[in-house]
Amino acid sequence: MNFLKEIDKRGYEIKDDIISWRRTLHAIPELRMETPLTEAEIVKILKEIGINDIKQGVGGHGVAAVIKGKQNGKCLGIRADCDGLPIIEETGLPFASKNGNMHACGHDAHTAMVLGAAKILNENKHLLKGSVKFIFQPYEEGAGGAKLMICDGVLENPKVDAIIGLHNHCTENPEYEIGDVLVTKEPISANIYAYEAVFSGTSSHICLANNAKNAIYMACNAVSKISEMPKDNDNVNAVSIIQGGVRNNIISETCSISGSIRAFDREKHEKIKKEVFDIIEQSAKKFGGSVQIKTTIDLIDTKNDLKLYETFCKTVNMLYPDRKAVLLKERELIGEDFAYFANDIPGFYFKLHTKPNITAYPLHHPKFDVNEEILYKGSVLFSAFALNW
Repeated sequence: MNFLKEIDKRGYEIKDDIISWRRTLHAIPELRMETPLTEAEIVKILKEIGINDIKQGVGGHGVAAVIKGKQNGKCLGIRADCDGLPIIEETGLPFASKNGNMHACGHDAHTAMVLGAAKILNENKHLLKGSVKFIFQPYEEGAGGAKLMICDGVLENPKVDAIIGLHNHCTENPEYEIGDVLVTKEPISANIYAYEAVFSGTSSHICLANNAKNAIYMACNAVSKISEMPKDNDNVNAVSIIQGGVRNNIISETCSISGSIRAFDREKHEKIKKEVFDIIEQSAKKFGGSVQIKTTIDLIDTKNDLKLYETFCKTVNMLYPDRKAVLLKERELIGEDFAYFANDIPGFYFKLHTKPNITAYPLHHPKFDVNEEILYKGSVLFSAFALNW
C-alpha cells in the first residue's frame, strides 16, 4: 500500500530527530515514578510536534497524549516505558548519564520511538480512523507504573480499545539481523513473584547459644531447601539476598532473605510459590522462631492477543515484503508490566532487534547500548499498525 511506503520514508526522514530525543532522555534517567525531568521533556517534544491534547502527572509523572483522526473509530494505545535503573553508566558515550542512574534497558529508545510515531501520525491524522493515545509510563522497573496509570484512568477518556508496545532486543543471536521484527503468539514475559522473608528468633551472647533461637539458622535452612527444589527451563526459583547478624559473638535475633520465582505457566508458578512458602515457614518453626513474608513484586505474564498478532504481522509484511516478521526463537523469564494493560484490554508486544555494531552488552549492564540507526523503524511500525488497524 502506497501510504505505508510513505510512512516508512517519513520515518527515515525524521531518524535524526528520534536519535536526538533518545540522547536527551538518555542523559537524564530517573527512577520509579519520580520522573519529573523525563515527563517535562516528553511534554516539550509532544508540543513541538504539534500535539496539545496532553495529560501530565498520570499516576505520578506519567504522560498521556491523544491524536484524533478525521474519521470516527476505535482508540489504539501505544505505550512506552521511560524509567531508568540505579546503575552507574560505563558506556563512555558523550551523552552518558552523570546522575548515578542509567537507561540500561533501552527505555530511552522506547520513548523516542513512540515520540517518532506521534510525529508521523500527527502529520497523517487525515488517514487515521479513530484515535491514538500515546502512553508514556514510568516505573516499569519494579512493575508498579502500569497499575498506577490504569488506576488513574489512563485507559479512559477516550477509552482505549487495544494497546501495543515494544522492547529493544540486543541478545547475541546469529539468526537475527539488525532491524528484524521479532514476534510471538505466546506470552512474551513470565509470571513473577518476588518476596522478602524476615525470620525472628531470640538473641543471646554466643556462649549461651543453646538458649537462643538463631534466625540465621532459620534463613540458611530455608535457602538450602529452596536450592534443592526441582528446576527446568520454564521456571526460575532462587534466593538472591540474605542479611543478618551484627557481631561475631551475638546470636542474631533477625535475618532476612529475598528471592524471586518466575515461570511461564501460571499454575506451575503458584505451585512453586506455595512450596517456597512452606519451606520458609517450616524453617522458622524448626528452630523455634517465626517469619513474616512480604510481597515485593507480583506480576502476571504478558499475553499477546491473537487478532492483534495477525494484524501486526500483516502490517510488517506489507511494509517490508522482502523482510517479514521473524518468530521470536527464545523465551526469556523476564518481567514486563505491560502485562497489566494487556490484561485489561487486547494487547500486543513485540521486539525490535537493535543490537549495536559493536559487542552487545546485555540488558541492565553498565555498558549497555542500542543501535540508534534502526530506531526509526520502531516509529514506522507503530504508525503503520495504527493506520492499518
